[in-house]
Amino acid sequence: MKKYFKFIYAKLSLIIIILVVGFSSSFLLGDIYNRNVAYYEASFNVVDVDNYHSELLNDEAYLTSIKESADKYSGINVTKMLKNNDFTYEIAANTISIKTKYKYYEMFFLSKSMNISTRAKTFVKDAVIGISPNVTFLDPDNIVTLYDYQDRWPVALWGTVLVFIVEVLVFSLWFYFLKNTNQLQDKVERRKIPFFTKEYWKSSIQPVKKVKQMTMIAMLFALMMASKFIPIPSGFGNLGLSFTYLFFSAICMIYGPVYGFVVGIFSDIIGYFINSGGGVFNLGYTLQAALTGFIYGLCFYKTKFNFTKTFIARLLVNFLMNVLLGSVLMIFVTYYTPEMDSKTFFELTKSYILYLSLPKNVLYLVPQSLLLFFVLKVTRPIFFKFNLLEKEEKIPEEDETIYITKENLNK
Repeated sequence: MKKYFKFIYAKLSLIIIILVVGFSSSFLLGDIYNRNVAYYEASFNVVDVDNYHSELLNDEAYLTSIKESADKYSGINVTKMLKNNDFTYEIAANTISIKTKYKYYEMFFLSKSMNISTRAKTFVKDAVIGISPNVTFLDPDNIVTLYDYQDRWPVALWGTVLVFIVEVLVFSLWFYFLKNTNQLQDKVERRKIPFFTKEYWKSSIQPVKKVKQMTMIAMLFALMMASKFIPIPSGFGNLGLSFTYLFFSAICMIYGPVYGFVVGIFSDIIGYFINSGGGVFNLGYTLQAALTGFIYGLCFYKTKFNFTKTFIARLLVNFLMNVLLGSVLMIFVTYYTPEMDSKTFFELTKSYILYLSLPKNVLYLVPQSLLLFFVLKVTRPIFFKFNLLEKEEKIPEEDETIYITKENLNK
């Protein structure tokens, strides 16, 4: 059993990656199910139903006018919704019921109820009242009710449990096969932890003197800043994606955690002055950017480069910086008031994490890690060519690996 756990420990990175992929895939499957099956329904009474022009509820020009009446409806694809018959109504006596698919409506954070709400509620209300204000909704507080919706967290959890069971079986068979074919080996790598040495920190604070180094850091910084202003929708409310982390990681890989910390500070301050969007400057976001650069520096500077390190870097950034610190800052900047007590603030943050921030960062963790690994793998030879990176020392094979023979397996 001891040898089995050593074998599992040697494969720990692979096991964690498979579990994260299993969680992300299960979460995504739950989301795909909801987008294709779940729907909202709203019912309202009309006194004179014959004179209520309900046919407008299927009229593209009318629904488009409702969409264009407010910026919050900009993401609703009216043409596609009507083409796919995903916005329909039925009349029974004086009651009209509207059904519309869940997938067309962006979710947003509602501070009053401390929950995630939907654009469907106000869109349907505006469409109904736009024809005639003399209507009565059967449920004035909720207006729309969501049906056939599956909570993505239990789906992702059970999917992860299933993947874990399969992993246990596969790795057990793998171990058994290697053990019985005398191929089992325990690789003991000489793993230095460079950031525990004085030399590491001395080199990381050396001033940038060479013109070549200054030019490279300026170019990467410019690309990093430019990428900040190319938002990519993530599918999770107003949270977006960007390629900033690719250039940021390259800077930190070349210049280390100290310069990464400083670059993070400058990138946030300069980014605010270039495109603040009317928001208030907050030092919390500056600290978030600085710590992100510090993490990338620790993972990539003067250390052996592999996928495990890129995965760990993105894991730390996604969960510590984005999910935890990012969510606290978002709620503090957007919703906090002096009258708000700590319990309300905590509940608000928890809801934001569970419904938006955590799903987004888990779902994109592996794709972002793969893209980061590929980009750094491709660019490293260029950095070596210009002497921006020190070449890694190869460890002799006999020092790197100890083979466990059949005789010493029984010891």
